[in-house]
Amino acid sequence: MALDTMDKASLRRELLRQRKQTAPAEKAAIDRAITEKVLQSELYRRSRTLFVYYSTADEIDTHAIIADALRCGKRVCLPKCLPGHIMQPRIITSERDLTEETFGIPEPGAHCTAVLPNEIDLCLVPALACDQTGARLGYGGGFYDRFLPQTSANCIALCAQARLLGHVPAEPHDIRCGCIITEQEVVLVHEG
Repeated sequence: MALDTMDKASLRRELLRQRKQTAPAEKAAIDRAITEKVLQSELYRRSRTLFVYYSTADEIDTHAIIADALRCGKRVCLPKCLPGHIMQPRIITSERDLTEETFGIPEPGAHCTAVLPNEIDLCLVPALACDQTGARLGYGGGFYDRFLPQTSANCIALCAQARLLGHVPAEPHDIRCGCIITEQEVVLVHEG
């Protein structure tokens, strides 16, 4: 069955399987190229308050982006997961501030200051897959679909080129990203 014709659950399972099979050297090259494109992007360079996920081993790596943003003096916010599948952005000043975990993912500790979503000007979000309309397939928890409507920040999905599909199933409540960065291209989504 073609990826473009699968329902969300089947597509998610297949993409997770494919992602796990990516050779470590290939994944590292993809991560480096995406990081470079993010750091060179006007949206990133202009941003003052960045909301970014702390990547797991399988996700597009954000650790170098976080380090660069801290070095450049940007306010760096990472998600703290709260009950009800809510994400609260909290400021970190170094990776030492990541003292708690949800779903095995390091998070800002209780000592980290919360930031209002309207203070954020750029969000970097994980994506299992995207399409040219900015539709994004996440992990099914709905965290970003609940969080992103609270902010008017620019939103960039980080996605491997192999998972930039012709169509990603989307529901009315799914939030689209205005930009997708892969290792090969920067896709600016035009609404209309």
